[in-house]
Amino acid sequence: MMIVEDMMSVNPVSINGNEFVTRARELMREYGYQSLPVVDDDKKIEGMITIQDVIKVTSTRSNVTVKGFIRRNVPTVTRSTGLAAAARTLLGTDEGRVPVVDDNGRLIGLLSIVDIFQGIGDLELQDEPVKNYMTKKVLVCEPEENVSRVWLNMIEREITGFPVVSKDMEVIGMVTREDIMKRGYARIERESERGHMTSTTVQKIMTTPPVTVNEDDSIKKVAKIFIERNIGRVPVVRDNKIVGIIDRFDIIRACRRPMLVD
Repeated sequence: MMIVEDMMSVNPVSINGNEFVTRARELMREYGYQSLPVVDDDKKIEGMITIQDVIKVTSTRSNVTVKGFIRRNVPTVTRSTGLAAAARTLLGTDEGRVPVVDDNGRLIGLLSIVDIFQGIGDLELQDEPVKNYMTKKVLVCEPEENVSRVWLNMIEREITGFPVVSKDMEVIGMVTREDIMKRGYARIERESERGHMTSTTVQKIMTTPPVTVNEDDSIKKVAKIFIERNIGRVPVVRDNKIVGIIDRFDIIRACRRPMLVD
């Protein structure tokens, strides 16, 4: 059976609670992270800070420290935590990553939903249709929308990507946080701080053609697509029209062992 030590990322980027929020912002920009573990002077985990926390602070307030924005009492796992228990823990978080700590509570690694997917074969994935696990209320965008506005919506709604749809709701592409950040259009500051927004539209940076699945396709098929394509979410269609979206978290929820086995 796989354990956390087999999957976790080591030497994680972290930030001290006494450092400035502007530094946390810089690190998130540099590495493309949505959250950072916060540690004390002894490297003991204090909690997490997220992009959603960072955008609450204006760029002019440069003396604000991370300590006032820590999400405390975050769940942690250890090297020896089993895959099923780790999956359950991760599903209960809002950050998408959980700190891995040693016996003294010191940060030694991070475990993400992408890491968990390494052991998806050990989690007894159920052979059920996608429609049983997909999210039906899908947030979408149109190709003519402004990239800055879409980025802000992603941050505020804690979503990593939007399907891009035509007027008749056919999926024509996908745009993700990674797409926006790689092209240099990401802005972590609050919208009120910006004197102007980029004129770039979604259609200039979206990924095409989109990868989609049918609502009657099996969860196992989708999991295979995620692994082969290294993607984290796909639109679900019926007669080429969008009816839902499914992501890695949904796939993990479709596994038997995370819910039933310690």
